[in-house]
Amino acid sequence: MADMLSTNISENFNIISSNIPSNFNFIKREIYIGENILCYILYISGLSDKNDIQETIIKPLLSSTISASDSFEGISQDLIKKYIYCPEVEATTSIKKICTEILSGKSIILIDGHIYAIICNTVSSKYRQIQESTTEKSIQGSKESFVENIDVNISLLQRKIKSSEFRMERFTIGEKTNTEIVLTYVNNIIDPKVLENIRTKIINISTPAILSLGFLEQYFDDNQYNIFPMSKVTEKPDKAAFDLLEGKAAIFISESPSALIVPATFIEFFQGFEDYSDKTVIASFSRILRFIAIITIIILEPIYLILLYYNPELFPYGLTTVIISSRQNIPLPPLLEILAMDLAVEILREGGIRLPNPIGTTLAIVGGIVIGDSATKAGLVSYATLFIVAITVISTFIIPNYQMALTIRFLRFPLLILGQLFGFFGLLIGLYLIIIILVKLENCGISYFAPLSPVRFTDMYDVIIRAPLKKVLVQPRSLRPSKKTKK
Repeated sequence: MADMLSTNISENFNIISSNIPSNFNFIKREIYIGENILCYILYISGLSDKNDIQETIIKPLLSSTISASDSFEGISQDLIKKYIYCPEVEATTSIKKICTEILSGKSIILIDGHIYAIICNTVSSKYRQIQESTTEKSIQGSKESFVENIDVNISLLQRKIKSSEFRMERFTIGEKTNTEIVLTYVNNIIDPKVLENIRTKIINISTPAILSLGFLEQYFDDNQYNIFPMSKVTEKPDKAAFDLLEGKAAIFISESPSALIVPATFIEFFQGFEDYSDKTVIASFSRILRFIAIITIIILEPIYLILLYYNPELFPYGLTTVIISSRQNIPLPPLLEILAMDLAVEILREGGIRLPNPIGTTLAIVGGIVIGDSATKAGLVSYATLFIVAITVISTFIIPNYQMALTIRFLRFPLLILGQLFGFFGLLIGLYLIIIILVKLENCGISYFAPLSPVRFTDMYDVIIRAPLKKVLVQPRSLRPSKKTKK
């Protein structure tokens, strides 16, 4: 099939319609314009806005005075410049481009006897109204969140960053879906090497479909078996703006109510955006609690297991008596005890996510209480084990990022097995391997474990302790930004 339009409008229509699936509501509207010139207006009902087509295309064309003797390019340019009211219009001779644009919701004007078609952006602009984020609650600051319209999302970001250095780059990815992707950044802040790395990763994506940010996110991880998230997902424009001002990029895809922030470092997954709205001492206290919670999640259960198996004498005398008495007549060994309770909690948590919010929350809380109470009364689990598991589960709630919370929750399972097999030596080996992996990881040319590796003392003011805001607003050197202060 030739990719160029011919002067025969019927032939052009037949070729185009043969490339549109038959089950699509493909519409052809015939009108005569100017000196009795036949035109076809092509669009897909449901994807295109019929009111826009009527007001910005059909009405103006019917009032046009185009002459059939005008040149191919002359007619198309006259229609674009004088008659068509649609704000986004272009002319093309490519059949492939026409088919792609029709499937994207745009309208096509074919003119009999002319090789140029006119593409009009009449994509239906109906979208969910801007609402408060359901996954990222804001105590202070803006309540608005992104929606499923990519242009609205970018406008929300532009309202936060009113700078001439704000940049956008558009890409189309996915052989079947032709998903629109927009890369946004602040030109005089982001490091050029980081930007080029991000741009290259997007260009090199070869896939039939990109249906969500989760699909796209995996292409920014060079190791497909890496369990640590290499990018952040946010629904909040203010969070995305803050990251752009640190020298990062935000990526949007069509029909997604979130932004993908790249590159991300390990430490920032434990830093809440609300930290920057609180006083220095309060924010630092919150961060210290989070890091204590992380340590608790990873090593509390393995240490408890190791002490029971290998070193019970290390328990304080009074505590030893309580634990031993609580374990009398318990048929399960400690490892199976802990794993059984952990898996029960994870199943409840997963089930709660799939259900509507009020029901899911109730199920997770009530289900956990019922299972724990039943297990202890039945003599399957000791009260001491139940207490340790409960402390671990509660600690997971304090991690502000859902993706990293999943990873941290997973890490305790291999450490439990290593502790069971090799005691404290196995636990230390497991922790050592985790640190080695974190140190070796890179993300778009940036060290994932920065600023702890390589050590940058100038960036330590915003790790565990949050320094006064005037110091925090100096961008981290770990991201190699091109400009020093956020503005």
